[in-house]
Formats: sequence, C-alpha cells, structure tokens
Amino acid sequence: MFGLSVCCCGRKRADKFLLTLDKLRNYVARATTTADFTEENVRICVRRHFSNKSKYCFQKSVQSHFSEYIIMGQSAEFSIMDYDIIGFDLDGTLLRYNLNHMVALEYKILTNYLVKVKGYPKCLLDKPFNANFLQKGLIIDAERGNLLKLGADGTILRATHGTKLLSPEDVNKIYGESRQWPLAQEFIRDPLSTWNGPAAEKLRTLLDYFDLAAALVFAQAVDIFDEKSEAMNVKIWPDILAGLIYMYTREHFANGQSEYFEHLKAHPQLYLMRTNENVIEWIKALRQAGKAIYLLTGSNIDFANFTASYALGPDWRDLFDCTLCFAKKPGFFGMKRPFLRVADLAEIPKSEIPLNDCLQLGGIYSQGNFQQLLNTFNKLLFRKPLNEIRSLYLGDNLIQDVYAPASCCNIATIALSEELLCRESNYEFKPIVQSEFWGPYFSLDGSPTLWCRIIENCSQLCIPNLDSLAKIPITKKILFKAGTGFLSNLPDALTV
Repeated sequence: MFGLSVCCCGRKRADKFLLTLDKLRNYVARATTTADFTEENVRICVRRHFSNKSKYCFQKSVQSHFSEYIIMGQSAEFSIMDYDIIGFDLDGTLLRYNLNHMVALEYKILTNYLVKVKGYPKCLLDKPFNANFLQKGLIIDAERGNLLKLGADGTILRATHGTKLLSPEDVNKIYGESRQWPLAQEFIRDPLSTWNGPAAEKLRTLLDYFDLAAALVFAQAVDIFDEKSEAMNVKIWPDILAGLIYMYTREHFANGQSEYFEHLKAHPQLYLMRTNENVIEWIKALRQAGKAIYLLTGSNIDFANFTASYALGPDWRDLFDCTLCFAKKPGFFGMKRPFLRVADLAEIPKSEIPLNDCLQLGGIYSQGNFQQLLNTFNKLLFRKPLNEIRSLYLGDNLIQDVYAPASCCNIATIALSEELLCRESNYEFKPIVQSEFWGPYFSLDGSPTLWCRIIENCSQLCIPNLDSLAKIPITKKILFKAGTGFLSNLPDALTV
C-alpha cells in the first residue's frame, strides 16, 4: 500500500493556531492523503474545487520558520477518469523550458531592443541580470514605475519603485492606508477586464516565464530615469511591450526577424527540454481509455511543431484527437472566434470553418473556440447530453489556462506551478523561480497571494509538472481528507 505523505497539525496545535477567513471557523482535524498503489512519493499538490458556499481556513504553521499557512478544506477526491475531454497546454506544460537559459535570453534581447531600437541610454546594457529580483505574478503599475506583489484581496504585500523596495510608509503614501490600487481591484474582480484596452496600458500582469524578464528590464529602465533626475518616461512599458511583440510575433518564426526564435532554432538543446517518456505513455493510456485528448496552445503552428517535435518526438500529432494553435487564450474559452484551417505549417487565410460545423478528428486548426470543439467531440465520440460531458484542462498560466476555462466554460482545471519544486535542494531552476527579494510565491508573512487564491478557487489540483501526475495510474483516485493536501513537497509558503 502506497501512502502519499502530507504534513498536518495535531488537534491541540490546530486549536491554538486556528485563524479565520471571511469569519468562517471550521475545525480541521487531520489531513491525510492516500493512493492505492506502490510507487515513490509523488510530488503533487491536491486541492478541492470549492463551491462558493464551501468553508475553509488558513492554518498557521507552527514548525516552519517561514510562519506561513497551509490551505485546508473539506474531504474530496480526484480521478482523471471522471473526465471525458482532456486538454493540454504546450509551453510550460507538455513542454518545459530550461528557465535559466531562456529567461536570461529574454532579458538580453529586451535590453538590446530598448537601446538599439527605442534609443534608451546604453548604460541599460551595463545593468546586471539580477535573477533574484524576478518572480512570476508581479503586477506592473506602468504610470508610476512600480512593481507590486498582491495579496488575495488586492492588498499590496510588497512593492518597488524601479528596483528599489518601497517601505510600508511609502506604499501607504502612494496607494492609501488600504494599500490597494483601484485598478488592481478591478483586475481582481474580473481578471479578463484589464486584458486589453486602456487599462492594459496601465496595469500588466507578468504571468509566465515568457514575460518574466520584463519586470527587471522595466525596473532598471525606471532606475535610469531616476538616476538622471528626469521625469519617468510613461512609455517605458509600451516600449517593453513592443519588444515582447518583436520577440514573439508569430510571423517572425518563419521570416527570421526574431532574435528569440533564431536562438531557439539554432540551439534547441539549450532552451527546450525533452518530455519524460512516462508522460507520453500516460497520454496514450488516456486516449486508449476513450478520452478525447486535445492540444491547445497560443503558439503558431510552425513554432508549435518545432518545439513539440523536439519535446514529444516527430509523431507528436498522433497523441491528440485535435491540435489547436494560435488559440488566442483566454478568448478561446469565452468567445466564438471561428477555427481556421492549417496547411504547410501556416494558417490559411479566409478558411474559416462555420461555427455549426464539426472539426475533423486528428486535424490541426488555428484560433477557434471551445464550444465548437466541445460540440465536435460530443457528436463524433460521445453522443450524449452536453451537460453530461466533463472537461479538464491543464496549463501553467493562471489566467489563460486556469481562471478563464473555469469561469467562462465551467471546465475543471489543473494548474502547473514550477514554484512547488523550490523546496528541493537540487532543483536546477531555483535561481529563476525562487526570489528571496519578493518572498514565497504562494504567500508573504502569512497572507496568501492573489495567485494562491486563484489556484484555490479555480483548479482541482496544483502540480509542479506533468511527471508527478503521470506517475499515478489513470485508474487510481487521489484521495484526501480535511484539506487541500500539499503532498511530499509542501511549498515553502504553505509549510506546516
């Protein structure tokens, strides 16, 4: 019998340190987690997808010097066999990147772009690549030149102006005694409301490792204006955004205009990682069990083919019932954009598929919408009432891959977070993923972060990578009681 370990507090300790959240006081007895198979301990974080009426609490650590919290809740179980349709993101999910090399490359390209294209002072190139300043999930206040780390309710937990840490008094002076930025509050109420439009020019969330380096470049550019005693150029963020567009515009993979794409094409072994064969066999087992499996990526088909061929092998398409590229998430889940056909690794102009038509199983498409994909799978594979179809999506971007599918389509999600690996002493990407400057990703000084709350509210599980889930036979259930059950490698921010 295999037992997935979980740290928990004894009854007396729990009584002593039990806190409240939203005035709910649920006593949490003992967290236990089991899986009925014999394997090495699986590094996986399990949580319950709570309804709005669910009660949960944050229980204070009594053993960890981090003095943080573990999220606890009601008994639950998870079985991947409960789902008919299972979708996977590519970048950061099926395909992992060498973050040490990739983020450093992004930083170099962005700084060069600002100097050579936008005319920024050459001293920007002399600034060091300070990986300790980086953390996924920071929010840019573009007009003020500030970077913010937000709590679950939008309270500013930590902030900088440029690279300089702001004191609590400074934060109060800038944002008021509530330590809340109204525009950030708007984002928290509806994370999709600031995705585009005027608000996106003032607030930017850095959600994954493709734009992570932008935080440091932005902060160092602000420092330069401050050092020169010049008024901060409010175009810093638009200029950086232009640099990101230069790097990632889909046409630039084929035409060679992106320095980023050219580096990856020339040296894929430096930036891309091979997907574990166990993950590939696990996906095959899901298909053989009758699940509809699809790949949904924001990458254009030519770049997706390049990276997937490296990570998954030349026959990567055979793993999926449908491959959907340039999906324009999060809009894919809430809008009705038509699918376009693909040929010769390119989107065919004016090839829109009518919204009422089915896609072809085994096909590759561009753009599109989830409702049409759902209808296709149901008509061709399941043929049962749509409200009986259960869908699951796995991805690493907490807005595009977790919040949007859960809130727009009632899709169950699994969040992937490299940050769960930071406790491992031999974790090779710790210099990029873990920041002593900003503190733990999941919380700070006992307060859960905004991203911890989104994971809690919108995902079924949170895992560090697919390897951890692929170790569990697809027919086995993950059982856990009285809590979200952070197993084996509790994140530092949630250590007991």
